[in-house]
Amino acid sequence: MGGLIPGGWRFIPFLYAVLLVLMGFVLWFGTPQKDKRPGQGRPFLDMLKPLRYVRVWRFSLYYVVVFGAYVALSAWLPKYYVDVFGLPLHEAALLTALFIFPASLLRPVGGYLSDRFGARRIMYWTFGIILLASGVLMMPEGHIVLYTKQGTKEVMQFTMSVGLFTLLVFLIGVGMGIGKAAVYKHIPTYFPQDVGAVGGLVGMLGALGGFFLPPLFAYAQAWTGLPQMTFFVLFLLAAISFLWMHLTVLKLLQQEAQHLKNDFELKGDRPC
Repeated sequence: MGGLIPGGWRFIPFLYAVLLVLMGFVLWFGTPQKDKRPGQGRPFLDMLKPLRYVRVWRFSLYYVVVFGAYVALSAWLPKYYVDVFGLPLHEAALLTALFIFPASLLRPVGGYLSDRFGARRIMYWTFGIILLASGVLMMPEGHIVLYTKQGTKEVMQFTMSVGLFTLLVFLIGVGMGIGKAAVYKHIPTYFPQDVGAVGGLVGMLGALGGFFLPPLFAYAQAWTGLPQMTFFVLFLLAAISFLWMHLTVLKLLQQEAQHLKNDFELKGDRPC
């Protein structure tokens, strides 16, 4: 946007400041004056006790995938477009916006879907979309040589066009936008008395991913010489999160099945 407005990038901080002031007025006049304060009177260290639960760290890892990686890719993608596809910087920035918009604007949609279908189901879809798209994006360009029984040789080329790349990155943005709301949907269910504290911790730990992921992207590219390793890092994070979530779900289902079995056996001992 800075390249389209007189004054260049210097206009962006001014615009951001104006938006902050406007949002401050909206919050001041549009929200209840008396907030519920479940943490009032509690010591600060007591509000950090949820960190003892593995569930908080698991939610934080989810948030690294859907928010930390979003922050990292927002800064990384313009350079990727320039280095890999040779696009001018202003075109790279505009194409990056096709990732940023769905990753930001679809959060309310993610909240609606989580309310209607359940946060866990939405997280399955979120990780599925991210794994599928990043799994294709992490494939390096090249060719595969196939030899047939007749002695002929077939060469299969694989190249990633700008259009396909942008579409897959857009899908990742859709998954991240929806997934951010689904992660936070879990918090009041499991921590009804610590919604603010746990939400802040999950947000903080997830946002730290936006700080650490760009160096990981750079190291992965330096070690392999392949810029596509950016998406291998994302794929790996999403795969770990998906497996952790799925194993937890299986454990919960197993516990529930045992509970139902015991309940059924107890009822079976009763006279009809």
